[in-house]
Amino acid sequence: MTDTTKRVTMIWHAMPVVGLVLWGALCITNNLWYDEAYSAAMVSQSWLGLLYISAVDCHSPFYYSILKIIYHLFGGGTHFQSLKLVSLLFMEGYLLLGKYYVKKLFGQQISIWFMVFSIVMPIMSVQAGNVRMYGMSLFFMTWMGLLAYDIYLDATRRKWIAFCAVSICTVYCHTFTMIQAFFFYLLFLAVLLYRKHYQKIKPFFICGIVVSIIFSPWLAVTCRQMISRMRYDTGSVTDLATIYSFMDYCKEWFSALETPIGVVMFSGMGICLVLGYLAVDWMREEHNYAPAVGMGALGLTVLTGGLVSAYMNNCFLGRYVFSGFGFLMLFYAVGMSRLKKGKVKAGILAVAVCCLLAQYREEVILEYDGGLGVYEAFWEEQVGEDDVIIAPGPHTVFLNVYHPEHQYYIYPYKPYNMPFAHTDSLTEWEQLNGAGNIWYVTFAGDEPEFAGERYAYEQVLAFHHMYYDFVIFRLTEKG
Repeated sequence: MTDTTKRVTMIWHAMPVVGLVLWGALCITNNLWYDEAYSAAMVSQSWLGLLYISAVDCHSPFYYSILKIIYHLFGGGTHFQSLKLVSLLFMEGYLLLGKYYVKKLFGQQISIWFMVFSIVMPIMSVQAGNVRMYGMSLFFMTWMGLLAYDIYLDATRRKWIAFCAVSICTVYCHTFTMIQAFFFYLLFLAVLLYRKHYQKIKPFFICGIVVSIIFSPWLAVTCRQMISRMRYDTGSVTDLATIYSFMDYCKEWFSALETPIGVVMFSGMGICLVLGYLAVDWMREEHNYAPAVGMGALGLTVLTGGLVSAYMNNCFLGRYVFSGFGFLMLFYAVGMSRLKKGKVKAGILAVAVCCLLAQYREEVILEYDGGLGVYEAFWEEQVGEDDVIIAPGPHTVFLNVYHPEHQYYIYPYKPYNMPFAHTDSLTEWEQLNGAGNIWYVTFAGDEPEFAGERYAYEQVLAFHHMYYDFVIFRLTEKG
C-alpha cells in the first residue's frame, strides 16, 4: 500500500469521527427552541395522547415513538440531551452509509467526498442536534436511494426486502419525505422501464403495493389534515409564498434560516452550481445517471412544495426536503471527483470549510448561550409551587417543558394540537383564584395589557434564549 493510498484510507476512516465530534458538541446542551420543545412535550404524552396529537397535527408518530422510547430509557425528566442524541445517532448512521455503501457503489474517492461535503454543509450541523425528525428522514431516504441503485446493478431477494422495509420507514418520517419517496419510486420505475429491466418490474410493484398498504392508514390521516388546513388555516392561505420565499429556502439550505449569513448562503449556492455542472459532466462521461434520479426526486419535491405554498397554502419550509440532501451530497461528490486540478479542488474545499466555520460558530453561540441558566436561576429564587404562568401563545409557553409540573395558561386560547402539560386556555379571571404569584412570559416588546382592568404588572426579568428575547412580568391584583 502506497503512502497516498494509506493517507486516503485514513481520511476515509476519519470522516465519521470528525462528524461525531463536530455534531456531538451541539447535542450536549439542554437548550431547546419551540419546535424542539414540541418534540420534548410529545414524548411526555401517553401513547394514546401521542397518537392523537400526531393525527390532528401534521406528522406521523414514527419519530416521536422512537424518541419516546429512548427518552424513557435515559430516565426522562427535564434534561433533553438524550433527545438531541437521537438526531446525532441517525446523522452518524447517514455518514456510515456514505462510508460503506457509497464506497461499494461508487468507489472510495466519491465516498470520501460524500462524507466531506456532508460534514461541511451548514444545514447538516443545524439538523444534527435538532430534536426533530429531519436527521432520521435523511438517513432512511439516503438508504432507500442507495438500495435502489444496488438493486439496479444486481437485484437479489434480500435487497428487495430491505428496500421495501426501508421505504416503509421513509414514508412514515415526514409528509414531504413521503412525497419525495413517491417521486423517487416513479423515477426508479421509469429507469427500469427505459433500461428494459423487465424482470425487476414485478418485485418493484410488490414493494410499492406493500408500502402503499402499510402507509394507507396514515395517508388517510394526512389527507384529512391537509383538507382541514385548507379550510381553517386562513393566515397561511392569505399570506402565500412569493418569489422572495425562495431566498428563505436558500438561507436554510445553504446557511441557516434563523441565523443566516449572506456570504455563506451565496458561497454555498455558487458551490452547488459549480459542482452540479461537474456532476452532469461526470454522468455523461461515465454513462451513469444514478445521481440524477435522486436529484430529480429532490427537485420535484421542491417544486411541489413551492407551488403549493404559492397557490394554495403557505406550508412549505426549506428543511422539509432535507431528507433528499444525501442525493445532493452524492451530486457534489461525483462532481468533485471529476476535477483533476488539485488547486481547484483545494479552493472549492477551502470555501466550503470557511462557510462551515462561520455558520458553526453561530450554532455554538446559540447552543451554549447562558439564557436558560438565567431563567432557571430566576425560577429557583422567585417561583413557588402555587404560582401560575400565563403566555400569549404556544411560542412563549414552550418553556413549560423545563417545569411541566406548574399550571400554565394561554391567552386567549390554547391550540387543539398543543402537547404541553398542565396548560389551559385563560377564558375567565376566576381560573386564577387561589394562585400564588402570577407570571406573564412573553417576547420582548409585548406587555400584558389585556390584564390591565384587573391587574397591575411590572417587568421582573429579561433574558435571551436560543432565537428569542423573553421578558417576564409579575401581575398583582389592583386595590
